[in-house]
Amino acid sequence: MPRLQAYRNPAKGWGLWGVFLNHDDRFIGWVLVRPMHFFSDQPHWNELELGWRFLRSHWGMGYATEAARHLMQHMQAAGYRHFSAIALPDNQGSIAIMQKLGMTFVARELHKAPVGEAVVDYYSVRVSD
Repeated sequence: MPRLQAYRNPAKGWGLWGVFLNHDDRFIGWVLVRPMHFFSDQPHWNELELGWRFLRSHWGMGYATEAARHLMQHMQAAGYRHFSAIALPDNQGSIAIMQKLGMTFVARELHKAPVGEAVVDYYSVRVSD
């Protein structure tokens, strides 16, 4: 919990956003919003990282794409223009979501986080006004 609380800033829209089904309010996952490279020595304050975790029973239904797109639009209204995401190279589901969000491949790099490190594919998009 302390790691998750470290980047939570409701006034800026940073944190974990729950995703619930409209028809029965059932929780199906969440979308993360925080500055890219938040836990590094050089966070990118104007580049927001988007991430998602959904119950497996709701994979492939478009919910992650819809939720992430909605948050991108919300954060654009708050002035953010640069969005990024990372995924393990074999996570084709998440990479497909990144591409649907208009993100393009930037690099394969070593990502270091408090929970460990891994080689990830880094995707990004800059949106216009």
